Amino acid sequence: MEKLRYEFLVAIAKAFRAYNRKGGARSTKKLEPIHRFLAKTILREIGNNFSVKSLGFGDGKEAKLEGKYYTKDLDIAIVKHEKIITTVSFKFVTSNYKQNANNYFEGMMGETANIRRKNVGFAHFLVLRGHTPYYSKNKGNLRGKEQKIEKINDKDLQKYIKLFKDADFPHKPDLMGICVIDFDRKGVPVFVDFRDFDFSQETQAILASDFSLEGFLNKLTHFIGYKDSLFS
Repeated sequence: MEKLRYEFLVAIAKAFRAYNRKGGARSTKKLEPIHRFLAKTILREIGNNFSVKSLGFGDGKEAKLEGKYYTKDLDIAIVKHEKIITTVSFKFVTSNYKQNANNYFEGMMGETANIRRKNVGFAHFLVLRGHTPYYSKNKGNLRGKEQKIEKINDKDLQKYIKLFKDADFPHKPDLMGICVIDFDRKGVPVFVDFRDFDFSQETQAILASDFSLEGFLNKLTHFIGYKDSLFS
């Protein structure tokens, strides 16, 4: 598992460098390293009976799904016999999290319903920064000046905890994962120590198990097998 965590942090570092070079939170270039890591890791676990489509992996193209309500380009799609079995949505929030937190959450639930209502499995993995810069608005896709640093707290995560504990509805992802990282003085990403943050014991426990990178990928592997069995 240490190798898995190391490879994940390497991908995050590459993604963050791409983000800084492009100077904007919306750059798709920042997504390729982490999408590639997830695609390779998932395929390694589920075997060659499946294929995985993603940015930066294979042919480098995302799969497209005719959802229940709108057509969606999928971050990572697990495919068998040209049928999409499950998709993984990935979000790496690099700045201005508190300002956009509700929009991220509501968008995720809408995306979930759009995909799950087509009988395609949906998993969501979110990467947050423990200390997130807030930038002023700038023209186009360029970020402005750093105004402050916002420290993530328990309240910021409660909406995800509540959804995780909720009954199974179409707006609830089949699987969720959340990883909280920071960058050291050299700009190297590290996993945070939950004890340094205002997280409840319950939140810490869920982050360390159900929402952890290892827990998420392990459950995802089993879930893909389950979804595949429904179509076999």
